[in-house]
Order: sequence, then C-alpha cells, then structure tokens
Amino acid sequence: MLGGAHGGWSEVGYSMGWWAAVFAFILLPLMTLAVDVTRLLFVRTDLQTSVDAACEAAALGADTAYFNRSGEQRIDPGLATSYALQAFRASAVEAGLVRYSPALTTVSVIAPTQVGCIAEASLDTLIPFSPPLKVIVGSQARMRFITQEP
Repeated sequence: MLGGAHGGWSEVGYSMGWWAAVFAFILLPLMTLAVDVTRLLFVRTDLQTSVDAACEAAALGADTAYFNRSGEQRIDPGLATSYALQAFRASAVEAGLVRYSPALTTVSVIAPTQVGCIAEASLDTLIPFSPPLKVIVGSQARMRFITQEP
C-alpha cells in the first residue's frame, strides 16, 4: 500500500530530514557559540587576574639607587617590567589547558609611583573558519610605602 491514512505518500521521513537540518544549521552553531562565549569569559577573568598580579609586582620595582641619592621614591621601569613579566608568566599557567595565548604587551610607568599594564590574549574558537577572538585587559597599581619608626 503506497498511501497512508490520507491517501498520499507517507511523510514519516520528512520529519527526520527537517530535524537534521535544524540541528545542523541552527542548534549546532548555537551550542558552539555558547561554548566559545563561556571560554571567552573564562579567559577574560584569567587574563585580568594575571595582569593584576603583573601590575602589583611591577609596583614593587623601586629605584633604590635614585632613592639613596635623592630621597624620593619612584619605580624603575626596567625592574618593573622584569617583575611584571615574571608574575604574569607564573599567573597565566592555565593558558595551555584552555587553548589561548596570553601576552603582557605593555608595562609603563604612569607616575613616579604608579604603573600601568596591558595584556592581550588570542582565543581559538570552535566554529570552523572563524577568526580567533581577541581579549585585551588592563590594570594599574601604585607603589606602597611602609614606614618604620625608630
């Protein structure tokens, strides 16, 4: 018997084709996008933590030779950059697990006792043929002084 209850061809296979198209063109890209957005938020949080640690470490880079000569406190840019890079590398340890590439791009002395840091990361997406997502975060820190009384 060729026809169903309505006298025409059976439409049982039509539903399966429809849902396969909906899954392939709508649901799968939306699920992939949801995973990529979640990873992007994780990377942004992790990168912000790393750049905060780097900036706080950079603020510890006191120019002691200048202080000994003048009595004024300021940050040594070379020492600040070195401290920042060490702290950034130590803090961004999960980059390989989440598949993103973090980089501390800028460490600059804003004021004699204040430093600013900028970091960026490139995150590969799960969507084929799409460009990597780029995340840029920044932070500032101020040198803290501890005075000791005699």
